[in-house]
Amino acid sequence: MGTRWARALLAVLAMVSLVTGCAPQAPTGGDIITETVTLYYGDQGNEKMLTETRSVSYPRGADRYQVVLQELVKGPRSEGLRANISPETRVYGTILQEDGDLLVDVSQEFARFPGSIAEIIGVGSVVNTLTQFPEVRRVKILVEGEELIGPSGQPRGFMEPLPNPGEGTVSRDITLYFGNRDATAVVAETRTVSIPADIQLPDLLRIAVEQLIKGPRNQDLSPTIPPGTRVLSVSVEEDVAHVDFSQEMHTQHWGGAAGESMTVQSIVNTLTEFPDIRRVLMTVEGQPLAIDHMVLDQPVGRSEDLAAK
Repeated sequence: MGTRWARALLAVLAMVSLVTGCAPQAPTGGDIITETVTLYYGDQGNEKMLTETRSVSYPRGADRYQVVLQELVKGPRSEGLRANISPETRVYGTILQEDGDLLVDVSQEFARFPGSIAEIIGVGSVVNTLTQFPEVRRVKILVEGEELIGPSGQPRGFMEPLPNPGEGTVSRDITLYFGNRDATAVVAETRTVSIPADIQLPDLLRIAVEQLIKGPRNQDLSPTIPPGTRVLSVSVEEDVAHVDFSQEMHTQHWGGAAGESMTVQSIVNTLTEFPDIRRVLMTVEGQPLAIDHMVLDQPVGRSEDLAAK
């Protein structure tokens, strides 16, 4: 779904909200859904996010995410919590796309944060509240149909669940492998990432692969995984890491024997940097990786011959 089309639809939702009000209409047959949700707010010092559980009810077929956000905007009921979103904020509507990306359109009052910390926690409260639902992978916030702009002056784009500022995270250096200019070898690049202190190995491997997808920071190196590729799952059995990718790994790949080799070896060498992993099984939506010249239906081990010295 294109962003322009989504904005147009959300604009229609906004007009409907202005006419009918923000509260969902009561159904005639009493067909009401009630569920307990987790809402994220700041603590009194606005140093971290805390949670509050709340029961919400809405008619079957209503915009579930809009209802939950409207509850969030109302502010916390518990002592020790602080709202960073203006209570005047109106939630126009949401659109959930097939890939798990959720578009949210709110009124201009949302962007009136009293400071940078309040903005971090306010934005985080929206993203983390909505990504508690398994079907929501990322959230993009639109303000009156336009992308929310961050402190850098750039659109914030789609956001994954945000770590709690200063709580439960540690910094760790990971080694990523990207292609050299001639596509004859993979070259190591060290990157520092912030991860949960109690992270499990499959989640750590997922982070490493997602960093690979983002591409290198060194301009002399080349990306090895097509942009837009998603990591569908990561699991570990004995010393084998199994990584399942979305179809973009096949449909958006640039092809060629050299490009194929760089893709495979960059993934394998990156993941075998972790002591417990010796081989990697790569699949695309459950089927063997088959980019161009080979079909990989067996785990692949590390190749030092293709790693630049």
